[in-house]
Amino acid sequence: MKPKILISGANGVIMKSLISELRKNFYIIGIDMHSDGDARKYCDEFYSSPLGNSEKFISFIVKLSTKVKFIFLFVDEEILNLNSNRKKIKNIEDKLILSESKTLNICLNKKKFSNFFKSKKVNVPSSKFSNSMVAKPIYGRGGAGIIKIKNKKDFHFFQKKKNYIVQKLINGKEYTIDCLFDSKGKLIFDLPRERIQTKGVSIVGKIVRDKAISNFLRNKIAKYLNFYGPINVQIIRDTRNKIWLIEINPRLSGSIEFSIKAGFNPLLYFKSKKTKFKIKYGMVLRRSFKISSE
Repeated sequence: MKPKILISGANGVIMKSLISELRKNFYIIGIDMHSDGDARKYCDEFYSSPLGNSEKFISFIVKLSTKVKFIFLFVDEEILNLNSNRKKIKNIEDKLILSESKTLNICLNKKKFSNFFKSKKVNVPSSKFSNSMVAKPIYGRGGAGIIKIKNKKDFHFFQKKKNYIVQKLINGKEYTIDCLFDSKGKLIFDLPRERIQTKGVSIVGKIVRDKAISNFLRNKIAKYLNFYGPINVQIIRDTRNKIWLIEINPRLSGSIEFSIKAGFNPLLYFKSKKTKFKIKYGMVLRRSFKISSE
């Protein structure tokens, strides 16, 4: 019998092909605050959920947890909500695949994230004015709300906004590193993927074997925060071959499907403690859905 797992954000644009892939090894119970999508057609079970940042969401998850072995959340607001209410979810923490509270508080707030890793001498984009900058909401995902800074007036405007961070725009090759950590924070496996074509999320990606990226992950990232489960790290390698840390999402990546098809399915660790993966390095993958140009 396939183990039952809960996946949130099931009506998201990326989820149909991902959940279809996951169903090869798991019984999928999908949830989403939007009930008018197709998730009920491709999940084994589907439930409409309250808003991820609401108090009702907590009791909803606690109640639904009796049906599943593990819970994987895709939505940052849900993670922040449960992280702020650890006492209320204490009885189901063994099912919730979440990093510790300190790690989540740092990684899900872009301003705290930048200041933390800057203090650790890790390369993060500068917040000093330059000719090429962007303003980002401190809470946000998938490129939503990012605004290019055109002049000093815009720079000073967003610099004063508490819910934004202004940073230098780093040009270079973008990479996502899908990672798996055990419950003690030990890195089990990592798989870098070059982002060849993007539009908010990756559309085309190439699986790479890159020792410098893996060393950066181990020596500059994993040693400073205690992660658990699947997470993804976003970096950029500039034209001088310097690696810059852009963000860490302490959850499954939106493009984890790429890694799964290349041979790395981090969820199999929770099914059978699998820690060794046969990877198709050099594999180029393309999403199977159409993204609106609007």
